[in-house]
Amino acid sequence: MKYFFSGIGGIGMSSLALYTKYKGFDVSGSNNVESERTNYLKNKNIDIKIGHTKENILNTDLIIKSTAIKDSNPEIKYAKEWNIPILNRMEYLNYILKNNYSIGITGTDGKTTTTAMISHILKEALYDPTVFLGGIHDSLEDGNFRLGAGPIISEVDESDGYIRNTILDVSIITNLRPDHLEHYNNSFENLIDSLYNHASNARDFVLLNGDDVILNTFYDNFVIKFGTTNNSEYYFTNRIPHGYYQTFDVHYKNKFIGKIKMNLPGVHYAYDAIAAIAYSLEMGVSFEKICKAFETFNSVNRRFNVLFKNSHIFVVDDYAHTPEEVEHTIKAAREYFPDYPIIAIFQPHRYTRLFRHYQQFSQVLKNADKVFIYRIYSAFEEPIEGVNELKMAKLINDSEFINSENEMIDKILNLSEGVFLFLGAGDITNVAKKVSKIFTKKYENVI
Repeated sequence: MKYFFSGIGGIGMSSLALYTKYKGFDVSGSNNVESERTNYLKNKNIDIKIGHTKENILNTDLIIKSTAIKDSNPEIKYAKEWNIPILNRMEYLNYILKNNYSIGITGTDGKTTTTAMISHILKEALYDPTVFLGGIHDSLEDGNFRLGAGPIISEVDESDGYIRNTILDVSIITNLRPDHLEHYNNSFENLIDSLYNHASNARDFVLLNGDDVILNTFYDNFVIKFGTTNNSEYYFTNRIPHGYYQTFDVHYKNKFIGKIKMNLPGVHYAYDAIAAIAYSLEMGVSFEKICKAFETFNSVNRRFNVLFKNSHIFVVDDYAHTPEEVEHTIKAAREYFPDYPIIAIFQPHRYTRLFRHYQQFSQVLKNADKVFIYRIYSAFEEPIEGVNELKMAKLINDSEFINSENEMIDKILNLSEGVFLFLGAGDITNVAKKVSKIFTKKYENVI
């Protein structure tokens, strides 16, 4: 059977392509641009065409399409004309999860890191998981994927509206906030209803954030909670930042289990960790093995990655793109670098998100000492009249909107010290990497 992946270069699509290839099927695909992922897939003997044409899908039995691929795409138009079956990325992932023992991690924030933590623990404990990750992590053989003989651990994205019908054995929900509402008829209630339906589909149990007011309404006999108080079965206390690492105590039903040391700063990572710990303990992994796994756990790509550091300059690249993520990441930077000013370089991601959260973004960015607003990354959205970066910059003291990459780099290089915290899910990461390379040439890099 011949599978064709339209938009194969995305993180989610490339992992599905690898899974299908490793299962012995004929896999090919297309992407609008060449990238690290497309080159990686080519090295795995997957035929990839750059650009979308109907000729790409001749003799194809099934098409898997990225959410970014529109119905006007020539491959999709031709497939419909010739009745070639088409599945959305999440429909195909849902099929895989439904027909295997699977654990899905979803939520507005923290799902990628939580997925990576669980995968790392189970891999170290020799459970040999198959993993679908929405990011790149150095513990996975293919970066965003590994094929194993054990359970499937998968990040489950709520962003495109397909999560309602996801059926798996264990559902883990990190938190729930009003995001991606454009896929839910602009209704937070619709998103809540979809997540509730998703949780109700779990065949074994649901593990959710007991500190989240909305998730606390998802209650039945199969719900286990994690959080920061004894209202949850699993909870952490006594979290202490130690600069480059943090420690906290782990409890289960008012009983102290032990202390965790983790090489990531910030309370948001402690939440991710307690979710991973709770699931792993439920699966029978010993606390000793969990502690050992955390000793070697490093951050996921673009999750508080320190790209450069010396005695007075630090460059950090982070995927934070919701108000809550931005707030947590700035606070984490304060913990990690307590003696240095925080310069936030923020790129808004999606017009719809900026439209809904102007005030929230401006409030959390005020926690930085200086703010640069970079040009918006549309993520395929059409502009919305009146929604722009300059409007947000005016809401923040000591902030500037900068449209040009070169101008942004010049602004940063003119500052003598500080933590340059690059925030956003778009191409702001390219600026972070370029700045890091310039500093590396200028100073001795001591990472």
